[in-house]
Amino acid sequence: PDPPPLCIVPRGTANLLALNLGIPADRESAIATAFAGRVARIDCGRANGEPFLIAGGAGVHADVVARADRATKRRWGVAAYGIAGWRATRGIAPARFRIWIDGQESEIEATSIEVMNCATVLRRGWEFAPGVSPVDGVLDVVAHRASTLAEHLVTAAAVVRGAPTGTDLVVHRPARRVRIQAEPPPPPQR
Repeated sequence: PDPPPLCIVPRGTANLLALNLGIPADRESAIATAFAGRVARIDCGRANGEPFLIAGGAGVHADVVARADRATKRRWGVAAYGIAGWRATRGIAPARFRIWIDGQESEIEATSIEVMNCATVLRRGWEFAPGVSPVDGVLDVVAHRASTLAEHLVTAAAVVRGAPTGTDLVVHRPARRVRIQAEPPPPPQR
């Protein structure tokens, strides 16, 4: 039998899963949506044996997530991610990633790589990559090549404009199976 459906009620700072599923941010509306809405199966990825619903990655984005700790988010809200990003991007060196996407091997030099199930960040229309959906049965590999502050600002502006892959600093590939190795190994997202 199918598992029972769950109601997602956003309670965090960025609420990325709810945002990517179109669930309202306030509790009453989220509950009303659950009882009036449709049931959807959410894709689930696995990284190093651990399941994820939003993203699993390594590099600068993992560092941003780690730096935007609970205390900083409590004080600054979503601005904590911008502060963490400012700190994480200083002096970042690219790593060489070997990637196998659905059996096809390639290499890329990047400061961050993520296997994403959700790409919308902070508000609708701001996406790390176009067409990423938590209900399409596909995960998406997104590599960021930005290594200088100027390149990170170009990438951020592209996200805000709605054209994140409009720059050669972002590479996006859909995938059903992904394997990634890196030299040197960057910190993983937790």
